[in-house]
This record gives sequence, structure tokens and C-alpha cells, in this order.
Amino acid sequence: MLQLTKRLQEGISLVNTIDISKINGVLGRVCAALCAGSSQVFTEEEEEKLNSSLGLTPEQTKTVIHTVVHIIQQAAHNMVRPALLEEHLAAAGITQNRVQIFTEHWITNAKPIVDKLRQQNLSEKQLEDVAWELHLETASSNLARQSRPIAHLQLNLSSGTDASKLEAEKVSLQFDHDQLYQLYDQLEQIQSHLDALR
Repeated sequence: MLQLTKRLQEGISLVNTIDISKINGVLGRVCAALCAGSSQVFTEEEEEKLNSSLGLTPEQTKTVIHTVVHIIQQAAHNMVRPALLEEHLAAAGITQNRVQIFTEHWITNAKPIVDKLRQQNLSEKQLEDVAWELHLETASSNLARQSRPIAHLQLNLSSGTDASKLEAEKVSLQFDHDQLYQLYDQLEQIQSHLDALR
């Protein structure tokens, strides 16, 4: 679940040195922000106060927040059970009493965090409609049997969350038979992966 990058290892080391009650507070705030779907956990002013409260530099505080957010988001994306989360956190080097706090917050907040993540769009643009046409290209009027079918797809995309502010964009694509078959094959693979998640 966790890939231990250099920054994450630094964050875990810092988490292990911070007072348990303060980590509990940071975790509570991170979980509340994720439940609300907010991308910002603390304001700049709150981060400054947190620096002095934790006794860390601004960069170290950002690393701690990033680490806590990353751990909870990874748990949500992987829909990890509490016991498995405990194992992963212990294997990553987090002390047992801090693992327990992470697990308690996860048990309390897992469902609303996962639900909020499901509602969020991964892309700014969403597919609204697909239009298509089939064209038959021939080499000449005398050689009608040497035709080449070409499919034209038009993807109508929208961006924005408010229906009154939707901006439409049209993307036109052209496929021959082999290209269209490759696209179909890839869509089938995506569908089988989605079906496997249900």
C-alpha cells in the first residue's frame, strides 16, 4: 500500500517524534478535511501556529501533513481494512501507539472519506455525449471494391461543476478498422477491470 519514498520516510520519522496528542489532532483535522472533500487541511496562519506547537520548521510541518494525508488517502484508495492498515504502518516504521491512533481515525472516518473520493472527478473534463459517422473512402469510382471504411467519432466534453457554467468542447477522432478494433479492445480491458472491482 505505501511506497516508501524519501519524503514519506522523513515524514514517518517526524510523526514518530511528535507528541501523541498532537498527532491525534493533526490526524483528526486531516480526516475532517478529507471527509469534506477539501484539498487544504490548514490555512497558512494555522500552519504557522502548528509549526510552533509541534516545534518543527515550516518545511517539516508540511512534510508531516503530507505524510498523514498520503497515508489516509492510500488507505482510502486501496480500501484497506483496519488490521491490514496496522500491518502496513508498522512495516513502514511507525511506532505502535501512533499506529493505533491512525487505525482509530481510519475506523471512524473510512466510509465518509471513501464516499467523498468516489464523488470526486479525476479529470476536469467529463464526457457528455458521443456522436459518430461511418465514411467509405474509395480509391476511384472504377475501383469501388477497394473501399476503406473510416469511423469519425466526436466526443462532446464539458468542464465545470455548475450546470450554468459548463463549457463544451468537441474532440473529433478518426479511426480505420484496425485502430477502431484496438480502441474497442482497450475499452473491453478497462470494463473487465471495473467489473473486477465490484
